[in-house]
This record gives sequence, structure tokens and C-alpha cells, in this order.
Amino acid sequence: MIPHIKPRRAIFALVPLALLLNSCGRDFPSVQNVGKMATTLELSSSNIADDIYNSCITRTKYIPFLAAKGSSDSFHSFLQRQDEQKRCDDLYKQKVTDVKKANSVLVEYVKALGKLASDDTASFDKNFTALDESLKNLKFSQSNGQVFSFKGPDVDAGINIAKFLTNAFTREFRREKLKKAILCTDKDIQTYTGATSSVKDSASNQPATGGLIALTQQAYINGILTAEEEQIRTYFTDYIGGLTQVSETHTLDFITLEENYNKAMDSIRSRKDAAENYVELLQKIATLHSNLKTEFQGKDQIDDAQLSNYCQDLYTTKADKAATKEKAVTYDQEELKRVRKIVSDSERTLEPLIQKMDKGL
Repeated sequence: MIPHIKPRRAIFALVPLALLLNSCGRDFPSVQNVGKMATTLELSSSNIADDIYNSCITRTKYIPFLAAKGSSDSFHSFLQRQDEQKRCDDLYKQKVTDVKKANSVLVEYVKALGKLASDDTASFDKNFTALDESLKNLKFSQSNGQVFSFKGPDVDAGINIAKFLTNAFTREFRREKLKKAILCTDKDIQTYTGATSSVKDSASNQPATGGLIALTQQAYINGILTAEEEQIRTYFTDYIGGLTQVSETHTLDFITLEENYNKAMDSIRSRKDAAENYVELLQKIATLHSNLKTEFQGKDQIDDAQLSNYCQDLYTTKADKAATKEKAVTYDQEELKRVRKIVSDSERTLEPLIQKMDKGL
């Protein structure tokens, strides 16, 4: 038997859950920030995905042509640059699409909650066909020699969220499903963002970072960007070494080289900062979602078996609407106060982060 769960009305800083309170004649300023926050999440994830390919192409531009007089190394370097550019096309163009698809699962989930909160039906234009294949194909070399890939639980969590999104659209879920949506998807949201992990690191025997956070930290920052940084350092080391002996007679050339090096390294640092901000946003989304889940659940706890039964209708392709429709709920002032505090605490940390990310986009 499923325990009685007291519903909690919530306002979600990233989606317009505050609209739930309109029936009480209430509205909150956070609703005005919803579009900006959701857009930042989407743009940040898209920029990171695009840079996976762009960084690879940039790296090829730093294969030095400098060679000793009479040597054929310059021509060989030219051929090597061409080969590496083709390798970028072969390896990373499809990965950009796969990474965008992986990130879009969370973006579309955030948007879907907003639709449910406003008692509208969820809509999206993302194709989640073969999502499991896209997630399993995401493999990136890291600077430590290891290869990043999504773990099984991460893939399963992404597929579960996509199933919910598909049903929310095809079965036209509305506001009565909101409480159940947050309760039933929280475990998958925590896993897919990477806030929690059931997989342990083989070296430390501690929970390993997974999900979108690991994708950003391990594949992008420690893989893609580190490879670009190392190539840039090698390139400028070669050219600076060639100019050192003539630096007094070619001062402007030496200064220009130094300026170009600084610009290249500033670009690396800027993109690393943007990626770290994105990771922080993922962590805050997961924390806020978990806090909302706790409020919706109230004092009652549901074990995994009970939760599976309670949530079953969210994941089935078809369901008897009369049998699965949630009952109307009421909310008292104490419940609203607790929810407002959760949102207020979250907004105080989210808004400065969003502003910082907007400046970097």
C-alpha cells in the first residue's frame, strides 16, 4: 500500500512553478526570471557541445610549421595538420550532436516542469530516438590517459527522464502530475546530473562523479580543453625558442608572439570558467530538485518498491485517464512558507551565477 503523501505547492526558480499559486491569487517575482534562467542553461550546454569540435580544429592550427633551413619538416607538418583536421571531422562532429542530445534531456525536463506548473501540456521538438545509443557512444580521452564514458546508471537515468518527457507530451500531462513528476524523477535527476552516483571509483572506492557533471569535467575540461592547451604550449615553446636568439633585433615579432600566446591562454581559461559555472548550475538544479522532492513528500517516506508502483503510470505509454488522474489538492500557509524559503535560498545563489554565465555567453 502506498503511504499518503501530503502534496507541497512549489515555486521552482528555473521554471514557473510559481504559477501554481495563481489560484490563490499569488504570484512571485521569480517568474520573471524563468525565461532567462532556462535560456542560460540551454545556451551554456550548447556552447560547450559546439566547442568539442571547435577546440579540436583550433588545436590543429597550433601544429607548428617551423623547421630548420633545408628541412622537409614544414611540409610534413602541413600534411599532419590536414590529417588532424580530418580526424576532428571524423571523431567529433557526431559527438557534438550526441552531447547536445544528452544535455537536452535535462533542458527539456526543466521546460516540461514549467509547462505542467502552468497547467499547460508539455511540448518539445527534440528527438530522443536511439538516446541510449548516443549516450553509450560518448567516449573521450582525458589528460590522465583514461577514457570518459557514461556509466550504465547514467544511461538508464537519461532514458527514464526521456520516457517521462515523451509521455508528458503524448499523454498531455497537466498540473495534477507535477507532484508525482518531481517525486518520481528525482532519483534519475540526481544520477543524470551527476549530483549522486551509485558507481564507485576503482582507485578510491568512493562514489565516482558521473552524468552531465562528469561529461563536462572529465570529457570537456580535462580532455578537450587540456589537449588544446598542451598543443598551444608546445607551439609557442617551439617558436619562442626559435626567436630567443634574435629577440633583440626582432623585438616586435617577439612581442606579437607573446601577445598571441596570452590571448590563446585567456581563451582556454575563459572556456574553463564557463564550463565550471555550468557544472555549478547543474549541482544547484539537482539540489533544488531534491529539496522540492522532500517538500512534496512530506514526512512520509517511500521505499523503492513502493515508489515503483506509485510512479508506474508516468512511464507507461498508455493509461486510463480516469484511473490515473490526480485528485485536487489544497495548500495551507505554513506549507507555502516552507516552499518560499526553499526558493528564496536557492534564488540567492542562482541569480548571481546566472548573471555571471550570461556575461560569458
